[in-house]
Amino acid sequence: MSADTIAAAAVPAPRAGPVLAPGDVVAGRYRVVRALGRGSFGHTFLAVDTTNDHEVAIKQLHADGERGWKAFELFEREAAALRSLRHHGIPEIHDHLRDGEGGAMIAYLVMEYVEGDSLEQRIEDHKTLDPAGLLQLTLGLLDILDYLHTRMPPVLHRDIKPANVILRPNGAPALVDFGAVRTIFRGADERGSTVVGTFGYMPFEQYMGQASPASDLYAVGATLLHLVTGRPPADFASSDGAIEVPEALPGGPVLRDVVARLLSPSASARYQSATEVRAALLKPVLTGAEASTTALARVNATTLELAPAPRAIEGELRERFDRTVLRPSSMLFSSRRPTAKMTGKLWLGVVLIGVFTLGILPLAMWIWADVRRSRARPFFERGVLATGRILQMQKNAMDWIEITYEFTLDGVTRRGADTIFPAIARLWHPGDTVELLVLPDEDHDSIIVSSA
Repeated sequence: MSADTIAAAAVPAPRAGPVLAPGDVVAGRYRVVRALGRGSFGHTFLAVDTTNDHEVAIKQLHADGERGWKAFELFEREAAALRSLRHHGIPEIHDHLRDGEGGAMIAYLVMEYVEGDSLEQRIEDHKTLDPAGLLQLTLGLLDILDYLHTRMPPVLHRDIKPANVILRPNGAPALVDFGAVRTIFRGADERGSTVVGTFGYMPFEQYMGQASPASDLYAVGATLLHLVTGRPPADFASSDGAIEVPEALPGGPVLRDVVARLLSPSASARYQSATEVRAALLKPVLTGAEASTTALARVNATTLELAPAPRAIEGELRERFDRTVLRPSSMLFSSRRPTAKMTGKLWLGVVLIGVFTLGILPLAMWIWADVRRSRARPFFERGVLATGRILQMQKNAMDWIEITYEFTLDGVTRRGADTIFPAIARLWHPGDTVELLVLPDEDHDSIIVSSA
């Protein structure tokens, strides 16, 4: 027996602490409201931060015995991963707490509460998504993976499945449970890789400890297959283990072809990046009819005071929010700009127009605007108004326009970037002035809100 084995054996297995209950207060600050769910190694609760009355989610580690050490490792890994990630589709971590009271191993992760249902819950409740919602969900997941996979080093989630995707009320997805996350490049002292994931959503190479970005994309394909059919991926497995995607897949032939390639047994036969998948999904957009010229709404001459403190989006701010984040109806019907919410029949009309007359171009523009509205909300709530100058405009792999600009705030000049729909970005040129909203408390993240 090696010295390491003897040392490990001498350390007693961890003992789980008591499970939280409604009314309990964690760290003298977070009051538990109700349980949200339970996983293999813990429970998740809705709580209220009593210092500011904000809702938060608390994940409590709850595992004992020999498997408790692995649970603790995954829990710590999730905390470390979330601290380093900043994306609107990934919950933001607020606090990481540990307590060894009474010899028990107790750990808590306090994070942003993501309102909505998991895809797993939607499947169980037989709730389906219309074509617009399905496309919005898929593009949102790909945007999250593009962020993770293009970091240096790339970050792999390794456990994408319906239970780990939350659909917000506005239709935008959030990816949760980062306990299985790891970077592609491991240190020289790391021997091998623990197989982490969920059966049915893991490709063969992940079982061998050889996960890659293509492995996460496989899991997205398996998740979409389960969502649109209501049946788990294993139901479609052939005798050799390969997933056979039905020819008549709900969602149409484009989605069917994309899902089939995502689920290729060979990693090299799959899409190699989230950008490639997006391009395949939106190919009808890029090759379809020309979009009508649509500009970002220009603001009026009255300067709107924006302070760093959180604010309600109402009155003039609400009107400006609706205009500058490109209300979908104004993009599709450029001759008029309705201010009332679109009715269900009109939204159905938008979808039918998109699907049956101009490919999916108007539909894609609407979805882009809807996702942008979700991203813009925190900027309007806490952002500071600034003026920027466009430095560079460049097409990305999807022919969307990446705009790089510089702006000065508090005497410091910084750079930012935003992705704009081509029909809008074509109206601008390097050197043009744009109006921005900046979040000083989030590393000066910024978005373009209008022409200045």
